[in-house]
Amino acid sequence: MESMPRTDLKLLRYFLAVAEELHFGRAAARLNMSQPPLSLHIKELEQQLNTQLFVRHSRSVILTHAGKVLMEETRQLLARTRQTLARVEQIGRGESGRIELGIVGTALWGRARPVIRRFMEQHPGVEIRFREKSPGLQQALLERHELDAGIWRMAHDLAPGLVSVRLHEAAFWVALPADHLLAGRQVISLGELRHESFVTLPAVHSDWSFLQKACAQEGFWPEIVREVVEPQTVLALISMGMGVTLMADSYQQMNWPGVVFRPLATRIAADLYIVYDEQRVTPVTMRLITALTEREEGEQE
Repeated sequence: MESMPRTDLKLLRYFLAVAEELHFGRAAARLNMSQPPLSLHIKELEQQLNTQLFVRHSRSVILTHAGKVLMEETRQLLARTRQTLARVEQIGRGESGRIELGIVGTALWGRARPVIRRFMEQHPGVEIRFREKSPGLQQALLERHELDAGIWRMAHDLAPGLVSVRLHEAAFWVALPADHLLAGRQVISLGELRHESFVTLPAVHSDWSFLQKACAQEGFWPEIVREVVEPQTVLALISMGMGVTLMADSYQQMNWPGVVFRPLATRIAADLYIVYDEQRVTPVTMRLITALTEREEGEQE
């Protein structure tokens, strides 16, 4: 099999200057070099390609058919090269690229939503692909380098190499039927729920493994009578009097009829964190993390 010639871009740039000027002297001046070495470079290129590119006369230079084809192809190649290098530079500066961002259901309900929207407006060359996954699955995807960053609550006990930065404070509240005996209370202690029936999301896909441990510290294990997939279904069943639950305070934004939210007497944190691999984080992902974690003047968490 015949090997392909190894021609560098420098020779092609020299060739294009001569092809466009059709004059070695003008081409050399354009390239800020003397004419003799330019002539040698063109001969080198012709030897590499084993093809004559110019017909040289005493007072003129004419492109051969092969030279005309190479001129058009070289223009396109150099233009694509400039575009590619410019895009790579943008990626290196964090101005372009793609971010695979893991999120939990309520990650975009608070301050993160307007911040990410502003980030996308300011960085049109950045594509953010939102992947709604459970905390456990997000961590697994981060370890396999299939996510650039993940957002979930109470991001502790992380795998080696992963770091977390808190985005904002939140707390778990009690969601209960509006006609429940405890609905008239301003605050509810966790221990008062020991005899209640709970409607929850699956522990593997939510915060319930953490919340079950919190209940155990109060001396009881929650009796889960219904386990459903969607938080809207949880609230619908609670409005029907089928039980109570513990949810992040951001779920109040759903304003579900027949359901009231009350804070716990002893706060259980539901803080939201962004998690990433500090050794593999890309410049564009770091820009997003910075935007999410920076506080504007006078802003509270």
